[in-house]
Amino acid sequence: MSKPALVLLHGFLGSANDWSTLIGQLPDYDCIAFNLPGHGDTREQRLNRMADFPLWLNQQLQQRNISNYHLLGYSLGGRLALQFAATQPAGLQSLVLENAHPGLNSVDERKNRASADARWARRFYREPLTEVLAAWYQQPVFADLNPTERAQLIAERSQNNAALLAHMLCCCSLAKQADLQSWLKNTSLPVLYLCGEQDRKFQAIGAQLATHCTSVTQQILAGGHNLHRANPEFMATAIQQWLTHFYR
Repeated sequence: MSKPALVLLHGFLGSANDWSTLIGQLPDYDCIAFNLPGHGDTREQRLNRMADFPLWLNQQLQQRNISNYHLLGYSLGGRLALQFAATQPAGLQSLVLENAHPGLNSVDERKNRASADARWARRFYREPLTEVLAAWYQQPVFADLNPTERAQLIAERSQNNAALLAHMLCCCSLAKQADLQSWLKNTSLPVLYLCGEQDRKFQAIGAQLATHCTSVTQQILAGGHNLHRANPEFMATAIQQWLTHFYR
């Protein structure tokens, strides 16, 4: 019997390699980590709009003959995973979201996010990448990082192409994402929402989803915004417990 497949989507600035430690903790699963367009070995690929992502991911799955699978996405990867799941693709067994936003539901929030992402995109285009990354990782959502962790992330992420990052940031802005909270309320697809105990913003989002969406289960783990990096063992345990429900 073949191992259950778990497809993993990293966050903005990251790569498939970000999952390597977590994957090492999941030997009972066939883990397949993709590089998102504009990142890693797919950095020359582009999405023109967020709505193009489901087609892109379907192509990746077909190329690897992946027909039945669970999907895990972190941050931007989680938002894209949610966008993909909302198209009701054949073979998707469950969705695991790690600190991912389901979408904004007010015009003002969208305007503010669009302005913020546009400012960041201009900086990625115009300024040295290491300087932009140093500012990026000072955002409140990364407050749990210590100076060593922050410096390591800046060094790793500085290998990216700044112009492609700016393009991805704009085309996949949260401001352009559909509000998928209503879809989550109506779907029967099982969804696990993982968030860090130090990430109050996404704790609140997860609690709201778990309260109003019968398909969503929230689990809070030790850590901040990037659980799979800071706490891979505990996250692996949470995923194993979740996936066990499907293979009893």
